[in-house]
Amino acid sequence: MVGEGALRVTLARGAEDNAAAFVRLVRPELAGAYRLAGYLLHDAAEAEDATQEAVTKAWESRGKLRDDDRFAAWFGRIVANVCQDRLRRRRGVRVVEINDEIAGDVHSRDDFRDALVRDEVGRLVRTLPPDQQLVVALRFWRDLPLEEIAERLDLPLGTVKSRLHYAMRALRKELDRQGKVSR
Repeated sequence: MVGEGALRVTLARGAEDNAAAFVRLVRPELAGAYRLAGYLLHDAAEAEDATQEAVTKAWESRGKLRDDDRFAAWFGRIVANVCQDRLRRRRGVRVVEINDEIAGDVHSRDDFRDALVRDEVGRLVRTLPPDQQLVVALRFWRDLPLEEIAERLDLPLGTVKSRLHYAMRALRKELDRQGKVSR
């Protein structure tokens, strides 16, 4: 889990006040950012890395934030963009799952992966394009209203609605194909 120890911010001389203010703003957002990254990236270690990358990017571009009251949305957009970039880089990369037989006795557990293995809808969401995965995660996993998703992703509301519509249609179609949706 990402904790205070994971906030590694390089301080210039005289920047302690800025850093303290930044930490006060980012600390309440860390748990949600980590959970979102874990849901989207399906890997606890990568979720930590993505959260740390988002914190670093936020620190480096903190001068662009005009209103501290908007920090959650601004930081949420950074987290979403970091996850989207990581998902895009995965395209064309073949991932080989290492099972216990291959790896021997594995002592570390990945809670995100374990939960998603048990979650059929979660597996189906992984088959969606990254842009749709992100909208589905923000809408149903973070329970954000469409307007806030649009703001966090810096997209028109119609685009968010469209991505959600096509994602839900694809999920419903696959569940229908598998005979798992009752009407």
